[in-house]
Amino acid sequence: MKRSTAIVFLTAITAASGVCAQMSMPPPAPQLPFYIGGGAGQGHLNRSANDLTGLNNATLSDNDTTWTIRGGWRFSPYFGVEMGYYDLGRYDFHGTTNGVNVNGSAKAESVYISLVGIIPINTVDLYGRLGWAHSKLSGNANATLPVNVNERQDEATYALGARWTFVPHWGVFGEWVKNDRIRVDAFMGGIDVRF
Repeated sequence: MKRSTAIVFLTAITAASGVCAQMSMPPPAPQLPFYIGGGAGQGHLNRSANDLTGLNNATLSDNDTTWTIRGGWRFSPYFGVEMGYYDLGRYDFHGTTNGVNVNGSAKAESVYISLVGIIPINTVDLYGRLGWAHSKLSGNANATLPVNVNERQDEATYALGARWTFVPHWGVFGEWVKNDRIRVDAFMGGIDVRF
């Protein structure tokens, strides 16, 4: 999904949340305002091997397992704030430089804070997140030759997801998350505990 499309979609969710808040329909049942949670999924690095490493004839394994821990405060039925940590995967690369074979990996991780727009539908919440992330993509290799994988970025992060609160203190979620500058996106599922 292109960045502009995702931003337009998030803006639409946020606007719809505001419209729902002003309509005469009764607000959803009150929920516990705080939550912590965690989950896991699949990440994808949207980079070419040569761009990432600077190696000749490079290959890259661009999918890996990801995981997250997060916490949030839902200060109204339609809005909240969330912060957390994403381990966005470790991506193996192979290539040559000056006739020497180089094998290594690059690890992506991110901490973030986001504003959350929520559309509540009974026990299901549809949500979009837009915020700031400090992300790192760092690599190491089995050779003393330089491999250019060391990036720290302040960047926009955004996500689309759904949460089902199946009992008052427990919910399950599924979401797609995107970090622009390190160019990693991930699909994750997990559990939230509300209090």
